[in-house]
Amino acid sequence: METHLFTVTDPQGREIWLTEECYAFHILVEHPDMSEVMEIARTIQTPDYIAQDQVDFVRLVYYRTYQRRPERWYIKVVVEQNEVVTAYRVKRVKEGEFLLWQR
Repeated sequence: METHLFTVTDPQGREIWLTEECYAFHILVEHPDMSEVMEIARTIQTPDYIAQDQVDFVRLVYYRTYQRRPERWYIKVVVEQNEVVTAYRVKRVKEGEFLLWQR
């Protein structure tokens, strides 16, 4: 049975979750700077933008501004079928993604 680290609701009413397996065996391995699980949850709950992935149209992409001095970053969370598949930091919103929602 999958263990969920969190289940949250996005601004459009979708219920999204992060599994312990995805977090431990993908996110922390590939993106160890994403050690704060609640930053991922906050990005889904209070994003600046929600977009449709440029390549895989069933994936939603959540962006939230994350300030790390002296630079400004976004946390990017990728969701497929209501499940977080990855999360990492980026410097800008990816061009070509279709904007679905903006704060």
